[in-house]
Amino acid sequence: MQERLENGLVVRVTGGEVWVRIGQETVACSQRGRSRVRESALAVVAGDRVTVLRESAGVGSLEEVLPRNSWLSRYIDRDGSERVVVANIDRLFVVAATADPPLRYGFVDRVLAAAEWGHIRPCIVINKMDLAEPGQWEELRAAYAPSLYELIPTCAETGEGMAELTGRLGDGVYAFAGESGVGKSSLLNQLDPELDLVVDDVAEKTGRGRHTTTNSQLFRFRDGFLADTPGMQTFSFPGTDEYEVVRCFPDIRHIEGPCRYNPCTHSHEPGCRVKEAVEQERIPASRYQSYLDILTGIRERAKKKQW
Repeated sequence: MQERLENGLVVRVTGGEVWVRIGQETVACSQRGRSRVRESALAVVAGDRVTVLRESAGVGSLEEVLPRNSWLSRYIDRDGSERVVVANIDRLFVVAATADPPLRYGFVDRVLAAAEWGHIRPCIVINKMDLAEPGQWEELRAAYAPSLYELIPTCAETGEGMAELTGRLGDGVYAFAGESGVGKSSLLNQLDPELDLVVDDVAEKTGRGRHTTTNSQLFRFRDGFLADTPGMQTFSFPGTDEYEVVRCFPDIRHIEGPCRYNPCTHSHEPGCRVKEAVEQERIPASRYQSYLDILTGIRERAKKKQW
């Protein structure tokens, strides 16, 4: 077979191999490409658009990783770096559960902010609606109404919300992310039973799920792809500039009028229009607290780097 260059989509990365979808075929590619690829080999993730040198049937080598249009990333404390989870996403579905594990607004908001950071349009999927407390759905809607995020109520056990979810999937790449145990894999199995993803129970002692997806990977779904990401127990916002965080909170970013100080972190400064909006309940308190928590995390990272 004559060697030739072809463009493809990374669907999975395992060890030293990158699995690339080229047309209707999935090709196992080594990371032996040109030097710029070798230097960034560990950064190749599901969703990347790449150029492959085809060597034989079903085999090739990675030659080039093309620029990303969007990405979901998180901050890794142990090495102080930003790690991309999945790339070139058309829409991210942030999955949370009403209970088992309990819904944590802070976690959801950090993933939403990371989506904004990576130029992704997010949507919130609230799973396990059969376990919802009275008034919980109304509370959720009120918390995210100013941000204009869409919320979809679902239940993987009963099939509730599957039609609405399916209607938002097209010919692009659609990623699902959330805490361990919230039911991401169960939802994906409902969307396409042939996926047969492994589902695990929530650990009794911690109330958090065990990781059932270990690497992000893409699955063919109709004319597009579904991306399942590893379940996470922690998630840190990837940015390092505290003045950039506000652009990742649309409900805060859209507050009209300048603050007394420019720039303003909207945390401690007097004459802050954002703090006034929180007091007037135009910005939900839970969202503002999530914003402050991210600022605190960024400042703590900066202090560690100075030590």
